[in-house]
Amino acid sequence: MRLRSGRDEGSAGAAMTFLARTRAVNQAVLRVGRRLASDRRGNVAVIFALVLPLLIMITLGGVDISRASTVKMNLQDALDAATLAAARSQFVEDEDITDVGIASLRANLAPFQDIVLDTGQTTFRLDPESGAVVANAVVSVKTLVANIALPPYGQILDDRLPVKAHSEVLRSNNRIEVALVIDNTGSMEGAKLDATKAAAIDLINRLEAADGRSIEEDAIKISLVPFSMTVRVAQGGTSTYPNYMSNALTHTGSTGTTGLFSVGVGRFTLLSSMGTTWGGCVEGRPIPYDIRDTAPSSGNQSTMFVPYFSPDEPDKGDYPRDSTWQTWLNASNSDENDYLEDGVTFPADTRNNPFGTGSAATTARNAAWDARMRATTKYLVANRRATLTTSYGPNQGCNLQPIIRLTDNYTALRTAVSNMVATGNTNVPLGAMWGWHTLSPNAPFGDGRPYNSERLQKIIIIMTDGANVMTDNAGRNDSFYNGLGYIWQGRLGITSGNDSTRRTRMDNRMDHATAGTEDLCGNMKSAGLEVYTVAVQVDSTAQTLLRRCATTAADHYFPVNSASGIGAAFDRIAGRIENLRISR
Repeated sequence: MRLRSGRDEGSAGAAMTFLARTRAVNQAVLRVGRRLASDRRGNVAVIFALVLPLLIMITLGGVDISRASTVKMNLQDALDAATLAAARSQFVEDEDITDVGIASLRANLAPFQDIVLDTGQTTFRLDPESGAVVANAVVSVKTLVANIALPPYGQILDDRLPVKAHSEVLRSNNRIEVALVIDNTGSMEGAKLDATKAAAIDLINRLEAADGRSIEEDAIKISLVPFSMTVRVAQGGTSTYPNYMSNALTHTGSTGTTGLFSVGVGRFTLLSSMGTTWGGCVEGRPIPYDIRDTAPSSGNQSTMFVPYFSPDEPDKGDYPRDSTWQTWLNASNSDENDYLEDGVTFPADTRNNPFGTGSAATTARNAAWDARMRATTKYLVANRRATLTTSYGPNQGCNLQPIIRLTDNYTALRTAVSNMVATGNTNVPLGAMWGWHTLSPNAPFGDGRPYNSERLQKIIIIMTDGANVMTDNAGRNDSFYNGLGYIWQGRLGITSGNDSTRRTRMDNRMDHATAGTEDLCGNMKSAGLEVYTVAVQVDSTAQTLLRRCATTAADHYFPVNSASGIGAAFDRIAGRIENLRISR
C-alpha cells in the first residue's frame, strides 16, 4: 500500500497540472475571442464560430477528466482492500472469490454515490501458478460540465466516463510449521486457561483457513505441546514404548550416587513388576542435551529420553515416633503418593529416638531414608496399596494432554486444546524444547521439513503465566519429583540451593543473561526458528527472560496483563503468520 500511495500523489499532481493548463487555455481563448471580435474580416469570424464550441468542449471536458482521475484513486484504494478480503477468504473457486470481492468492493464504494460499479466487467480470480488473487474493476462516473453546459457533446461522451483499476494480492506460498507450546500448570486454572483455549483455537482456525487458500500442498502444519513440570509425549497405557525411549539402566539420573535407584533396574521393568504401564510423560535430558536438537542414539544414552517415574517414598509408619522422619514426609507430600509398602526388609520401629542422638543419628536416619527411597525390590504388585492413577503412583502428575505431533488435522488439534487441564509446576525450557522437537527434521519425531528448505518458516509460540520452579522444601529429597527428577540428582548442574538459585539455573538453560553463552532460545534461533513469546501476568524477571528469548522484542514478545488480553496477543501472532501482502 505504501507504493500505491506514491502513485496516488503522482496522479493528483498530474490532475492539478492539467487544471492549470486548462485555465491557461481558457485565458488564451478569451484573448483570441477579443482579438477576433475586433477583426472586421468575415472569414476569421466564421472560422472562430466553428472552432469555439470545440475549444470550449475540450476546456470544460477537462474538468470531467480531472474528476475521473480522482475517482480512479478512490477506486484503486477500494479495489486493493476488496482484493485483500477476497485473498483472505477460504475460497479457491473464482466464482466464490468474485462474490467475496464484489461484496467488499460495493461496501468500500458506498460513500461515493455517484460511482456506478460495472459488475459485468469486474472480476476476481485466483492465478493457479502464482497463487495471487487478481482483480480488475470497472466503474463509471457521470459527466458534470460537458453534460450540463454542452448537452450535445455530453451525449457524445454517453453522459458517463469509464474508470478502470487493477490489483493483485499474493496469497502466501510459504510453507509454515507452527509449534504451540502452552503452559498447563496449576496457576493457569480458570479464566487464564479458558482464554488461552479460545485464543489457541481461533489461531488454529485462522491458519486452517490460510492453509485452504494456499496453492501449496500441506502448506501449514501445527503441533501442540501442553507442558507443566513434565511433557506427555505419548498417550501411554501400553507396554510398547517409542524407540527413542530408554529403559534407563545407564542413563544419567537412573543409577549411581545421583540415580533414583540403587541398582540398574529399568523404569519400564519396574512398571511391569507393579502390573502397571507408563503414562507417557518424560524427564528432560541431561546437560547439554536438554537444550540441543541432538537426535537420540542408543550408543549415547545421555541423548535418549527416559520415562517420567515418580518414586514411592518411604512410609510414615516406618518410624512413627521420629519427628524428623515425619517432617520429611509431610514436606515432600509423600502421604499423597505413598503407593507401596516398604516391605518386610524395613520393619516398623516404634521406639522413641530410634536413630539415637547427635550426628550419628543424622547419619543413620539419612541412610535409612535413602535405603527405602532407592530400593527396587519393593516395586511388586503384592506391595501396592491401591489403584494406581495419574494422581497416585509412578505416573503422578502425568495427567497432561499428550503432545500432538506436527499435523494438518485441525480437528484433532482443536480437541486436544479443548481438553487441556491445569496441573503441576512450571518448567518452560522442557516445554519449549519439546516444541522444537516437534518442528525438527531430526528424531525423536522427524516430522519437520529440513532446516533452510526453500520458502519454509518454522515458528514456535511459547506461552506461560509463571516462573520456572523446582521448589526447595524441608524434606530429605530437598524438592518435589518433577521432569528434572530431584535436585540432588544434579540435573541442573547443582545438587542444592534455594528457590532463587534453582530458578536462575532453569532460566539460564532457556536464555542466559550473558551473551554468547549457549542456551535454548539461542539454539532455536540459530536453527532458523522464529520465536514468539507470550508472557501472561508474570513478574519482571520472567518478562525479561521471555523478551530476550523472542526473535525481536518489538514484534515477537507479547506481555499480557490479564486473561482477557491473551486473545489479542494470539490474534496479532496469527495475523503475522498469515503473511498476506499487496503485490501490485
